[in-house]
This record gives sequence, C-alpha cells and structure tokens, in this order.
Amino acid sequence: MKYNIIFNEPTNFAAYNNESNILNKLENASKINIFIGANNSGKSRFIRLLLENDFIFYKIEEISIFIDQFYSITKDEYIYNRANYSSVNNFDLTQFEDYEKNIIFKQFSKIDSPNDILNKIHYNKKIIELFQILNEDQNSYNSYFKFTFIDNQKLLFLGEILEKISMTLYHKFSSKIFIPTLRTAHSIFQKKENEIYSKISNDIFKETIVKSYQLNNKKNEVFTGMDLYYQIVNIRNDVKEKRESFEKFEEFLSSNFFQRKKLEIVAKFNIYDKHKGKDDTEVIDVYIDGESRDLHELGDGIQALFILMYKIYTCENDSAIFIDEPEINLHPGMQRLFLEQITTNEFLKEKRLIYFISTHSNHFLDLTIEKEDISIFLFNKVNKDKFILKNVNHGDNSALQYLGVTNSSVFLANCSIWVEGISDRNYLKAFLKAYCRDVQNKTYPKEDIEFAFIEYAGSNINHYNFDEAEVKEKINAFSVNNRIFLISDYDGPYKDEKHAVYEEITKENHNFKYQTTKDYREIENLLPFNVWDKILINYCDKRTVKTEEDINRVQNNISNSLRRKNEDTYKKDYIGKLLKNIRDNVPELNKIWDKTAGTLINKAEVSYKVLELTEKEIITWNDFKANSKIISIVESLYNFIQKSNYR
Repeated sequence: MKYNIIFNEPTNFAAYNNESNILNKLENASKINIFIGANNSGKSRFIRLLLENDFIFYKIEEISIFIDQFYSITKDEYIYNRANYSSVNNFDLTQFEDYEKNIIFKQFSKIDSPNDILNKIHYNKKIIELFQILNEDQNSYNSYFKFTFIDNQKLLFLGEILEKISMTLYHKFSSKIFIPTLRTAHSIFQKKENEIYSKISNDIFKETIVKSYQLNNKKNEVFTGMDLYYQIVNIRNDVKEKRESFEKFEEFLSSNFFQRKKLEIVAKFNIYDKHKGKDDTEVIDVYIDGESRDLHELGDGIQALFILMYKIYTCENDSAIFIDEPEINLHPGMQRLFLEQITTNEFLKEKRLIYFISTHSNHFLDLTIEKEDISIFLFNKVNKDKFILKNVNHGDNSALQYLGVTNSSVFLANCSIWVEGISDRNYLKAFLKAYCRDVQNKTYPKEDIEFAFIEYAGSNINHYNFDEAEVKEKINAFSVNNRIFLISDYDGPYKDEKHAVYEEITKENHNFKYQTTKDYREIENLLPFNVWDKILINYCDKRTVKTEEDINRVQNNISNSLRRKNEDTYKKDYIGKLLKNIRDNVPELNKIWDKTAGTLINKAEVSYKVLELTEKEIITWNDFKANSKIISIVESLYNFIQKSNYR
C-alpha cells in the first residue's frame, strides 16, 4: 500500500526540491520510509522537519477509489438557476461560484493539496444540501431551477463518499518519537568526592539534541536511551496494556539472542540507598534463566538494538517513529533482524506505526530489496541551502552511488570479492583493469554480473562465518554468495592466526579463495614507486604550484626523491613514512597522512585518483607489475572470477 505525505506548511520545506520544482509532498511513501544519501545531503534535517511539522498521510489507492466514485455519480449533475435567485428557503446561493448560472459539483484531482480537497468537500456538501432542499418540494422550485433529479438515497451515498475522502485524508499520530544518533543504553555516572559515583539523572543527550536543533520537546518525544532506566521503572508499574507491550519486547530479546530462555529486564532499585543519596546501584539488569547480567555486559550490538526496539515495542499505537542511522553499532545480521521485526512482526504490525529512517548503510539498503512495503528516498545536496529529493525504486543504481558504493556492493553477481573498504575496491579495480587491458587475451569481467564487491568494513569480518566448524552465531557468509574471494590487509602479526584459518578453508573449499597483503602493511603499501610518481603531483599545494614550470619542477623533485629510496624499506610501515620522507625533499607536498607518519587521511580520495589515472591509461600494468605481490593477487583474482563464471 502506497501513501502520499502532504506538508501542512510546505514553506518550511523550501530547501527541498524534487527534480522539477519545490517539494510540497512525498509521493509513493510507505509505512516504512528509508532516506539515503551521502554525508550532509539533508536527510537528517528532513527527518527533523517531518518531526516538527504537521503533515497528512493518506492512502493513494483508497482516496483514488473514492474520488473516482464521486466523479462517476456527479459528472453530469448540476443546477441551473434560471431566475437568478440568491437564496432558496434561507439557503444562501451566493456561496457558490457562478451561482446565477450553473451550480456544479467540484471534482477532485490527485494533485490537489489537502486544503484544496477539504475545501472541495465543504463546497460539494453544500451542493448536496441544496439538492435535498429542491427534492423536498420540486413543484415549488421547478419554474425557477432546472436540475437533474438525484434521489435522496444517492445524495446520502455521495455524502458518505465525501466523509470517506475526509477520513482517508486525515491521519492523526498518537505520538511522534525521534531516536537520534546521539544515544546510549548505558547508565551514565559521574565521579564525586571520595571515589563515590553518582548517576546522571538528567537526559543530557536529549537536552543537547533539543538545543542543537531547536526541537519542540513538549510536542514530540526525543528518546536517546539515557532515561531508559526510569522508563523501565515506570512501565513495570503502568497499566496492563503497557506492561504487556514490555513483555513482548522481552520475548523478542529471548527468542533472538538467548535461545528462548526465560528473560526478565529489571531496573534495579534499592530504596534504602536512595534515602541515603546513593544511586550508583541504579542499573538495568537482564535476568536470563535467573542469572543476572548488567545490560552493558551484553555487547554494543544488543544494546543498540535494545534502544531501537524498546521504544518501538512500547510506544502508543498509531505513532510515527523517526530514526537517525539505526545501523550504529549493528553488524549486518542485526540490521536484518531490525528490519524483519518492523516489517513482519505481527504485534508490531498491529500497532500501525509509520517509520522514517535515515541511513548510510548499504547493508541496510540491501535488505530492502526483498521488501515490498518500503519506500526509498534519495537525497542529493545541490548547495548549502538546496537539496534534491526523489523517490527511487529498489535496485536504482543512483541510490548506491550516493552512498559511496556501486550497485555491485548490494546486488550480488556470480561471485563476490570481499574487501575491507572503498579504497581496497578502487585499487583492485585499477589493478584488474590495467591487467586486462595490457595482457593479451584478457577481457575485464562484467561487474555486477560476473563479479561484485562486498565491503566488510574492517573488523566486521569477525561477524561472518566462512567455515561450518566456526561459531554458529556468526553470519553464514556463503548464504550471501556461494563463491567468495576474500582479501585483507596484513597490518599486524596478531592476524597470523586468522590468516592461517582462512588459508586452511581455501584448501578445503574450492568456492573460497583468500589473499592478503602479507609482507606489506596495507594495500597502499603495494603501490610501486612508479605509481606514487604519477599521483603525488595532484596532492601538492596549488597555491605555490601554479604554472607549467612549477609543475615540471615539482614533478622532477618527486621523481628524484623516489629514485633515492628503496621500496622494500617501506613495506611494513604506514605509508605516511614514505610520504613524509618525500616531503623533506618536496615541501610543496601537502600533508595527506595521519599523525607523524601514519596512514592516509583520506584513503578513498587517493584510491579514486589511482583508478582515474588507470582508466585514462596514465597508470598502466607496467607500473603495477613492478610489485610481484600485485601480480599474484590480480592473477589469482582474475582466475577466480573466470572459474566462477566459465566452469
């Protein structure tokens, strides 16, 4: 079921346009609405505007049916005032347009604003009232008014249709609840004298959000989780309906995280400590089969889901829920669990909730593919005070591009290439493109069909299970794609054990291939000096490197500096060490590395430049193949893709 969301005060949304004009409504919305876009694209601001402003939420199909019914009955019906009467039986005719001639029903349009529709409803009700007066004594008015007789039963039916249009248009939320990015399930304490800790009772997170964004705290609820302890105290002692909703929440936690063991959530309270002014024992405890565990001991992921689902389970029916970035601290499995709950849980569906969710997560977007009752809206920043918003279908490539990923990161192909992040993806694409272009009889495989990238975001790889013998609570990676090429950095000896496990799986599973940058700290360390020689000029101070003469001089200095260095020296240190040493000879080079000699500040930017110059054939396979490790990785990757597609 699709809906239209009409803003009561569209001028408050003046910063937002659709692709052609000023935005005054959201078309084709759903009960669950996902807002996506790059950083600072206006989606979080839009959520707060929806929170603060009244809007009408109505079913497109339903109101269309009523509008069509009304039209089919009234399209040929009118009253002609042949005697130019201004009133009938004390009924004022001057309220009608062109009352001296035809008094005609006003038809509704699907592009009408809510106020237009309400005005037309009022107008048409008056016409029905006039028809009823004329029907009562046709003989008295027959010589002055010409009208088609509509029997009173049909007039009554028309009145009912108008009421249905009005009721469909009108949607009142019992409450609006905003869950911002600034949230925690922890009880927050501050240290006082003599090593005594005191619980911070004020919701300083909420106060910060309200002040920063000037929200109407009395009109809407801002839930950060900081007062979770007190909310649990209250709900435990509330009316039966509230207590039952909390019990449903406990059932959700029990069935999804604790093997359906008996679970009870308690806000611990000691009245004697309270009288003494001691409140450091006021914490949330979770009893699992009678065993007590503090909430903060359950892990960040469960705590993050706890905040989201607690409020959704316990809010009033017919509420609107606004959530900023639900993926915070949620690995993909918990993101799926969250989405499945709000789309399929019968208890939650009966609550008739409406959701507005902003996200950066391509994992989260991926999950919407299989859901029909979700709408996705893409935000794009034009300038400081202007944003473009459009409704996109599931699988729209532009939605993924604005998230900083390609559609291959979401819509899986015949095999998947698992990389730590966007920079690894760009380097591998550059390596592979150069290899296929410069090596005889090699064709660059079809991305999104023959292979696709998945970004596992560093340590999130620990949430995936590549071996049936591993912990069962992990996500089964082969349920995502049954042919996997996994590559990771080798940035510490502590990874030796993990590498050994993946290498062992490679021996036993022909659908799994593992490669690492071992002997090189990060993927940037793989880049031969030939590549750095071609890209570093792009990161020099443009205020001092302006003329062609300047460019040639600085480029020569970069080349000379690299020639005096040994590549093997920089294998196992962060790449900042190399760049810092180059800068000693080339002061025009901007500091693009972190700390003293750390990793790159903006890894993605540098990787895009490498990919761009490779696509322009400025960087070639001859440059990359200077490093035998790149040859090994690319040949292995290419052969894996070929095997996955052409067995």
